[in-house]
Amino acid sequence: MIIMANNFRYVDSCRLCTSTDLENVLTLKPSPLGDQYLPKGGSAKAANLIPFGVSRCNACNNFQTETAVDREHYTHCLTRPAAVNKVLSKSYRDSVPRLIEMVNLAPEDLVLEIGSNDGNFASAFVEMGFRCLGVDPALNLVESAEKRGVPTLVEFFDSKLGHEIISKHGKAKVVIANFVVANVDDLDDFMVGVVEVLATDGVLTIETNYVTDIVSELLVETLVHEHLSYLSVTALTVFLDRHGLELFDVQRISSKGGSIRCLVQHKGGKIKVGQSVSDAKAFELSSGLFLSSSWGKLSSAFAHARISAIKFCEQKFTDGIVGYGTSDGATIFIYQLGIGEYVEALIDDDPYRQNLESPGFGIPTVSREAIFTDPLMAKTCLIFAPQYVKQIIDKNSSARESGVTFAKVWPLIEVFSESG
Repeated sequence: MIIMANNFRYVDSCRLCTSTDLENVLTLKPSPLGDQYLPKGGSAKAANLIPFGVSRCNACNNFQTETAVDREHYTHCLTRPAAVNKVLSKSYRDSVPRLIEMVNLAPEDLVLEIGSNDGNFASAFVEMGFRCLGVDPALNLVESAEKRGVPTLVEFFDSKLGHEIISKHGKAKVVIANFVVANVDDLDDFMVGVVEVLATDGVLTIETNYVTDIVSELLVETLVHEHLSYLSVTALTVFLDRHGLELFDVQRISSKGGSIRCLVQHKGGKIKVGQSVSDAKAFELSSGLFLSSSWGKLSSAFAHARISAIKFCEQKFTDGIVGYGTSDGATIFIYQLGIGEYVEALIDDDPYRQNLESPGFGIPTVSREAIFTDPLMAKTCLIFAPQYVKQIIDKNSSARESGVTFAKVWPLIEVFSESG
């Protein structure tokens, strides 16, 4: 059964500190859940349009979405396997040796990954002989995870599940929560569970999109309904302290255009709090991140991009237009730029994403071979994956030579010539 995102609520208090002193900093056009690609005939066109806005908490400087979708929807979404993203997978695996050394991990110790996806990251520990457990609500990824040797609980992590894990598996020396904390609506209950399941001398590692990069680098692909919080070190430190935890190390990493890797322990733990934490907070303050005007650059960019994209599509529509990419970001661009009616198909190189329909407009997803044929099915291709423009251009040189015009849509239309 597919559960459509009919149920959402407006959020009137801060997820990190519960304050109701919230101030809107960005409002976008309503759109469906970005990742709700469904099989043909699976009601993709019936996807609800959900309001989208971002607010700042004037009490703790957290940024968060103004609406939240019923989490049960995500159990039925066709989540993309993590292993598909080779860059992210490598980044995860490269962090393993440091974690093992930091906690002096022994084979009998438990590694718990919350939001374990297809088990790609946790399997790096399994391959080295460590005991692992995954937690992820995505039904379609369990089999892949267990084939990698990662037993997986198909659940949302919360305090109740934390108790159950302790009773059956013991406490965890390492808890991993990569690109999941920002997706949790009830963060207090989530963190209560983490605090209880984390061993006294254990380490929690969190990776998340960095709000500083989202704002400064115009990372619009992160502005989706699933991402409920846009975290800063400043706000995260206050939240963790409230739960008896302390952030002792922060690294800025390139994953997803700009993210942070945060290492956390129980307050007063054996690891000294590093300079990186205070440096990050000082940088956030000096950059003007918490000013009400900080998101104005994004609002202006959307307005200009919309004009540019519609004008271009009107000129190219008769020759056929397709899009390249089926991430959440593709849905963002289609709706925020107002170009859904012009796009005839969406290309994705991952077979997992092909033969589906996009949320809302029901645009079919296909392989590039289905479009770049002789004769060409379309002569214009819009790139909906700003972080992968070069890779897409390079791998489609033959299509360009045969007459296909490639253009990125963000922050403005930029056309790539056959030789450029």
